[in-house]
Amino acid sequence: MTHSTLNHVDAHCTKADRQKKICCPIGNQRMPHAVTRAVGFAFVTLLIFSAQAIAQDRSSDWSGSIGAGVFYGPEFLGSTEDETGVLPMFELTYRDRYFIGTQGIGANIIENERFRFSSSLGYETGREEKDSVLLAGLGNIDGGATLDFGFEYDLGPVTSYLQVSKHFKGSEGISGAFGVGAGIPMGVLTGRTNFSDLESTTDPSQLGPILTAGLSADFGDGDYNQAYFGVTGAQSASSGLGAFKAGSGINSVDLSVGVTYPINERWGIGGNITYSRLVGDANNSPITREKDGVGVGLFAVYNF
Repeated sequence: MTHSTLNHVDAHCTKADRQKKICCPIGNQRMPHAVTRAVGFAFVTLLIFSAQAIAQDRSSDWSGSIGAGVFYGPEFLGSTEDETGVLPMFELTYRDRYFIGTQGIGANIIENERFRFSSSLGYETGREEKDSVLLAGLGNIDGGATLDFGFEYDLGPVTSYLQVSKHFKGSEGISGAFGVGAGIPMGVLTGRTNFSDLESTTDPSQLGPILTAGLSADFGDGDYNQAYFGVTGAQSASSGLGAFKAGSGINSVDLSVGVTYPINERWGIGGNITYSRLVGDANNSPITREKDGVGVGLFAVYNF
């Protein structure tokens, strides 16, 4: 599977939320990055509305969450072939500031009720030629360490974010994503409750299903986009594809919708569907066989 470097992002997570042990990882996974982000955002939203009872019992500086998801989607961005994979989710947090998990290890450097800036060291898995017959002759893109930065700003039920990663191996470039995400309980939409009541909710299952949605775009500098969408002269000779130079810029736009359901204050389940469209040089690349892709993800999570 292909590139997918996402920072530690707790979309729609305020400082008060994090003090209730409700943050979660969106880590560097070998799966289409838009699907990872959508599953991760749904995971976060579920935890936000599952926090009150746990907060009442909190007596430790440590908190965490663990879960797993399955996804079905393209083998790589631009592939005509699909595959099924597993997405682990785990994070351990100390004093609501330092964290370690599938996203790497890092800290929340600046945070208040609306804004957060975080930094972490992570790992990007790269891409292997054997991942797909469509990549034959292109060689491997080595995995390696990344330095990740995340910026988030809360706008009520909507969170805007920017993620930036520096890759130290493989492409040795810079990649990132920016977008918005939202999570709204069905209870709010039907009028059974309102946003002012959510803070005092001790039984999240009473909120019913939570609808999530997100819109985002992924980008890379020239080195990053060339590694994943470009074809060098040597690669052209070994793969039969035409040589292609990919420049910097946005390489995909993504739209996701989903539903999560808090079973109780600790357990929850959810799912989402993500549509991605390659744009710019990524769309024009000879590696790209299909500019549109759809991914589906399901997950379960336990908060402690």
